[in-house]
Amino acid sequence: MMLVSKKIKLRSLAGMLAGCVGLVAAQASAGVVVGKPTPHGNTAYPEAGTTMARAGTFTLVGALQEHVKISGEAEPTFPSTMQGAVYLMNGTSTTPERVYQFPGVAHFNIQAGSQLAISNNFLAFATRGTSSSTSPRANSVFIARKISGSWAQCPLVSGQRNCNGAVRENGQNISSALTRIPLTYPADSSFKDITLALSDDYLVIGYKRHSVLEIYRYNTSSDTWVLELSLDEPDERFTGAAIAIDGDRVAVGSPWSEGGEAGAELGSVRIFRRNASNSTWSSVAITTGYFSTGAFGRSLAMHSGNLAVTSGVTFLVNDVMPQQHLSFYRVAADGTISAHQSLQTAHPHVHLALHGDTLASTVAGGDEGLSLYKRDAASGQWAYETGLIRDFYKSVNSSNLGYGGIDPIGLVGDDLALGWRAFSNLLGGVVHEKVSLIDACRDPLNLVTNCSFDNVTNTSLTGAQSSSGWQVLNWNGASAWADYSGRQMRINVQQPGSDMWHIQARTTVNLPQAGSYRLTFRAKADDVRTFVVNLGRNGSSDNNWASYGRVTAAAGPEWVIYSFDLPNVPQDSAALLDFNVGNAGTAAVTVDSVKLVRLAP
Repeated sequence: MMLVSKKIKLRSLAGMLAGCVGLVAAQASAGVVVGKPTPHGNTAYPEAGTTMARAGTFTLVGALQEHVKISGEAEPTFPSTMQGAVYLMNGTSTTPERVYQFPGVAHFNIQAGSQLAISNNFLAFATRGTSSSTSPRANSVFIARKISGSWAQCPLVSGQRNCNGAVRENGQNISSALTRIPLTYPADSSFKDITLALSDDYLVIGYKRHSVLEIYRYNTSSDTWVLELSLDEPDERFTGAAIAIDGDRVAVGSPWSEGGEAGAELGSVRIFRRNASNSTWSSVAITTGYFSTGAFGRSLAMHSGNLAVTSGVTFLVNDVMPQQHLSFYRVAADGTISAHQSLQTAHPHVHLALHGDTLASTVAGGDEGLSLYKRDAASGQWAYETGLIRDFYKSVNSSNLGYGGIDPIGLVGDDLALGWRAFSNLLGGVVHEKVSLIDACRDPLNLVTNCSFDNVTNTSLTGAQSSSGWQVLNWNGASAWADYSGRQMRINVQQPGSDMWHIQARTTVNLPQAGSYRLTFRAKADDVRTFVVNLGRNGSSDNNWASYGRVTAAAGPEWVIYSFDLPNVPQDSAALLDFNVGNAGTAAVTVDSVKLVRLAP
């Protein structure tokens, strides 16, 4: 039987294989989807999750089409229904800890929450405004502070949170829930015209259409945000299209493009650092997209000395997507950049969230809506780890609409938050997942039960060990046992036996129809060795162990992702998928993310 196979090293996969995770009742690892919180306004389509930011246990969520009318006002019509609101959520609670909004038709179309940022002690949100807007709240950044563990909040007016009378101008010596900093350049074209980054010391504003960067520092004694840097560059650079802050280092992207097409230059990212002795900022390092097809720096993230940058224009050329790259760097305490590594990806990466040595990235195109990358501490190299298939989560709005991967994400430790504006009748929501529970095999189409060994039912060192449907069996004097720690199956070989099948890790799969199937998994071994993977008939009753597809795979200490196409597989409701590690030495084999799907005819 012909078997088509290919082997791909994990570090070069970069999103080429579809990953999966899901919102299915039977999936124990499914995350929590927090829908648009209540109380809410009068609008049918507020699209919560269009913007989002994370810090600690808090998630700041923007609902740009929210509208709350003032009692006695006429019911507003579009575009008045784009007033916007900002929700501060704690953990996965469906009740907002704080709500920030400006009720009234007078504040139509300001889209409060156009951009968001949050740190441990401050949160910031922006508004925009068209040329026809007369609202004093338009084209501003508003900052709320957390004091003694409590976030500032706006008063209740007629039972509704109303921030209209709770704003002070930056520098005013009065007490108010919000401090306003007017935008230097109006965000009248799109809510994406500006970018925000925030720490407990600095506020950074980028104006990409004007290539302007502003950095404010918070003065504790005067309770004022002081402008310390205003950088104005030629408009074609799109400086400030992406910004990130890590301590006193600010990363600034100048992609020379809005991402749709290449600019005159390929783009760059600079690191700015503050001189504490004279309160000035200067560019201390620069890296360019010389290897890219343009738009280098269109999005970026920085944390714990790691910097991630996207590049590649996002339009098709002759029906082909130009090269996309995800690049990684180390940023030293003095701001210098080193250790460049670039991974070519099949689809554009849109939003990045970085914490420590883990990067989460939303993906435009393909089956995978989000990819996870990990940095190996020993080698310093980044590699694709796993992903989230869009169809694992389904929008309440449409049973055919999976997680879009077009909205911002946030990452704090193991906690991952995914903005999703189209979750529920376009009211939006936030998916709360655990990085440690996302695995590329969780696909609604996957025929392998417990594909990433989550549920261990027996880990004794004698007899058959199992992990919800998996067994490790020893035959003809061979001896091995399984360890399922870390949500992987490690087959520890003591006596290898004299044939490959003398040690088997196997599970039952239901092959619903005859046709071609694709098997993918990842594996590694303590030392270089081979093992055999087989899909075939269960011959327990009649000793007919016919193989539907068999391959010998080589493994070593590095993770390898394998993909095999199996043609001419018959229908079989009780087929066996087995990993055979006998007769090839005593090096342990570790297997993870096992996926078997039927290919479309």
